[in-house]
Amino acid sequence: MSDADATALYERGLRETDPLQAERNFREAAEAGHPAAAHALASLLMDRGDEAEAEKWYRRAAELGVPESAFEVGYAEESRGNLSEAERWYRQAAEADHASANLNLGVLLRRRGAVDEAKQCYMRAWDLASSDKAAFNLAAIYDDDGKGDLVAATEWYERAADLGNAAAAYNLGFVWQDRGDLAKRLEAWQRAADLGHPRAAYAVADVHLSAQNLDEGITWLRRAALEADDAKAARKLRDIYTRADRPRQARYWSEYPEGPTFYSPEFQAFASEIAAAAIHQQDVFNDAYTQDYLEWNLERATVTLDGRTLRNLTVLGSFSNLTQTWLWAWDNPTFDQDSPSLAELRTIREFGARHRIPELLKGHLDFSRFNLPTEGAFTMALAAAPLIGARAVSFVTINEGKGRLVLASSDPDLPTAEYDPLTAPRLLLRAAEVWPDDQHNVVRGFLKHHGFQIDESPAILLVEYADGHQVTIRCTMQNAKAHPEVSAILARDDTKVIRTQPARIQGEHPTTEPPHHLTALFDLEDRLTTVKT
Repeated sequence: MSDADATALYERGLRETDPLQAERNFREAAEAGHPAAAHALASLLMDRGDEAEAEKWYRRAAELGVPESAFEVGYAEESRGNLSEAERWYRQAAEADHASANLNLGVLLRRRGAVDEAKQCYMRAWDLASSDKAAFNLAAIYDDDGKGDLVAATEWYERAADLGNAAAAYNLGFVWQDRGDLAKRLEAWQRAADLGHPRAAYAVADVHLSAQNLDEGITWLRRAALEADDAKAARKLRDIYTRADRPRQARYWSEYPEGPTFYSPEFQAFASEIAAAAIHQQDVFNDAYTQDYLEWNLERATVTLDGRTLRNLTVLGSFSNLTQTWLWAWDNPTFDQDSPSLAELRTIREFGARHRIPELLKGHLDFSRFNLPTEGAFTMALAAAPLIGARAVSFVTINEGKGRLVLASSDPDLPTAEYDPLTAPRLLLRAAEVWPDDQHNVVRGFLKHHGFQIDESPAILLVEYADGHQVTIRCTMQNAKAHPEVSAILARDDTKVIRTQPARIQGEHPTTEPPHHLTALFDLEDRLTTVKT
């Protein structure tokens, strides 16, 4: 086969939409000695998971002078521990100005003590691609654990941080500390936390706590626990709340590293107040729609129920029956975060940030130690839905029963739940059973939702109707954890007293199943600088 014919086959493969036909074109051209076709064939095989066959063709292409293939062979050899062979192939690619090859060659050289040559490789990688990893590695050489050229280290760490490198911002804090500028140290660590470094938020918290800035320290400890799953931060919060005699907060953060058995006190305060109205609205929706048939369109932000299409769809999140965990849609990489059906989620997160509610801030939540994990997750979703004006929540089975997707709609044509004195006691009873420690909030929130004017004391709410008629509601808590009860007078002309039976408290008795642990996805303290492109 002529070179021209091989090139034609290779170009045909590039245009081919059928992967099998593209593979045939690439293979035929590669077997005829076309270097780029051999590399393209190897990449296609690697994407398909055939690593052994892919490496064979990467080697063929590397021997024919393709620097990208030489890098791939070097990476394969390094993965097997054949460092001399890895260095040989990295050098071949680096000499052809392959940026990642220069970076990885520099890592190998520095590990065996050739620091000056490693610095040259990193500088070349920076010149070729302005890589944050190259800047970080240069900074680390200049830094030399605080014993080197700290001015140069500052410059290169800042360049890497400007490109989003969290580890660079974190290390920059130590450099500023070594240079005696503690204000810039704090600024660097705050920046590292914003970039997602798993230890930075705790470092900021430690600075504030050492300066007796307790409120700021707590804020950053909560960030460390929620954003980086820092167990040490959770334990520190437990200790702070214990000393402050705030047992509910202390209990929540004590349980947090292994998985809480109930909601945070902040979520309880929020959700209990909205509980009865949310239950009522969902009941009205369930009465109006059987939901025998359901489909949704994320781009149009619509959901179709029983042949009727509702607008203003928001995908709240999903629950895994396998891990007993909840994933907010804003943290789900399978969703297009620019989709109209996710736009309203920022309202929930902003509310969570203002009121410091962990469940509305953390993307991935562990419900495995709740008494009823599925109900725990759905109760949370039902409470959050009104924040975006939703009038309906639908629960959809997905992944062959492995999970459920939660959809909310704020279509203005959906029916709205109206106050009814005959059904109000039942609604308050149901909500009080869910939130037995927050019954005062349950009653007050429901009545405020329906526009009643309320004066209150710790045990009594005085409610005034529109015509001036007043009703007294007494909320008593007798040994609330075991025997919660609500006494209420809710009808204008007829006294109605509600007394609940002893309620099961969600989370008082954890399941015996092992908890599902959330772990950090990366550990930048290891300063891993070898990359695979």
